[in-house]
Amino acid sequence: MAVISSQQPLRALLLLVCVAATVIMALAYDLPAGALGDSIFWQLRVPRVVLAFMAGAGLAVSGLWLQTLFRHALVEPGLLGVSAGASLAAVLSLLLGAAYVFLLPLAACLGAALALMVVLAMARRYQLQAEALLLVGIALNAVLSAATQLLLIMAPDSGLRAGSFWLMGSFAYAEWPLLIANAVVLAGLISWGLRQRASFDIWLLGEREAGHLGLNVRRFRRQVIWASAAVVAMAVAQTGSIAFIGLMAPHIASRLVGCMHRQLMPASLVIGGLLAVIADMLARTLMAPLELPVGILTALFGAPFFLFILRQRWQR
Repeated sequence: MAVISSQQPLRALLLLVCVAATVIMALAYDLPAGALGDSIFWQLRVPRVVLAFMAGAGLAVSGLWLQTLFRHALVEPGLLGVSAGASLAAVLSLLLGAAYVFLLPLAACLGAALALMVVLAMARRYQLQAEALLLVGIALNAVLSAATQLLLIMAPDSGLRAGSFWLMGSFAYAEWPLLIANAVVLAGLISWGLRQRASFDIWLLGEREAGHLGLNVRRFRRQVIWASAAVVAMAVAQTGSIAFIGLMAPHIASRLVGCMHRQLMPASLVIGGLLAVIADMLARTLMAPLELPVGILTALFGAPFFLFILRQRWQR
């Protein structure tokens, strides 16, 4: 057991203060006074901030689960092909004229599930280990991303613009019915993860050692993959593809609270939500009244972060 640092409560308090300050700024920035301001606040700002925090938290916790599962610091949720599958199905539904409120999230979830079924089918047939399963996901991600780009190239101009903007990520499509439904499902999945925190710690010892300690290795691996895929699909369905939050948040959290999942999982969740809210606020304000896709900003910060982590691994 790692010794819990006496500074961790202070770090947790500072983190909560940062979250509160960021949320207040995101809600109140450039808000007009009067009835118009009230309408914008409750109908646009609040659901948008809630969606950003939920999506960021979900991507972060799924990133942590997958990094633990593969015992690899560079794993990101999209690497299993789940995000690419969801994006392909969602762009296809956009180009076919589907209404966003209902059909787009359904199409994204269906695409994510189909992509995951391909990975799991190959894993079962060829008895793939964690590293090989990750490589299958990377290859599938490349194929599905290429198919998505082909659809956008063949699309009419209006469909191309809508599909491209959604594909790069946005929190502008927040709707309360979908938010409530996603919040219930996300809470259930995160609750499962918190109950399995000891299993995640045991898993880091290696599959053989985890099995000797009583962990059902095959069932645990399957549960983690399905839970991670469900969280990512829910995020992609409402926000499009937003990269690198699932990579950055767990690494930042581990620097603050250590590597024990009892502290690491909640910290990753909060930091992921914080990063998404900050990215959304910057997307709305940097070039106002023009709104930038959130995925562009997360990529601008996430790609150097990825290279930094990669450089650290090379130096070891």
